Amino acid sequence: MDDQARVPAFSEAAFRRLYEDTVREALQVARRVCGSDEDAKDACQDAYLAVYRYWSNGRLEAPPRRLLFRAVQRSAVDALRARLRRERRAGRGEPETPAPDTVRGPLERALRRLRAEDVALLVRQAVVGMTYDALAQLARPTVSAVRSRLYRARRAL
Repeated sequence: MDDQARVPAFSEAAFRRLYEDTVREALQVARRVCGSDEDAKDACQDAYLAVYRYWSNGRLEAPPRRLLFRAVQRSAVDALRARLRRERRAGRGEPETPAPDTVRGPLERALRRLRAEDVALLVRQAVVGMTYDALAQLARPTVSAVRSRLYRARRAL
């Protein structure tokens, strides 16, 4: 079965169900990547808007949940990079204080040294509890690529 066959028809009710089913998980992923509640909410809003636009215009080629989590990851990474650029320009060496529910201490510093994409993958697997298959559907072409990427990210930690 190809991806196009799994794309449900757009309706406001279907979009609302997608939102209700995924908002907690999407915010959790975005918070872990961004380290800021404000940036995470912005990233999720951008992601939901992107899904709405593609889906309502009939241009969605994959299941909406798949596009949503790709968009959340990209928006969160972009928000993190933008914040780090602003901080460098402002002359501050240390990033802003992370959200109260983020990891503290040595693990937090180790996560900052990883690529944002790797942090997002680790968070989805460890915190959200996504399986390798689900991660492969969202971000990588194969399960073995996900396993390799996670292995390297864990080693770097």
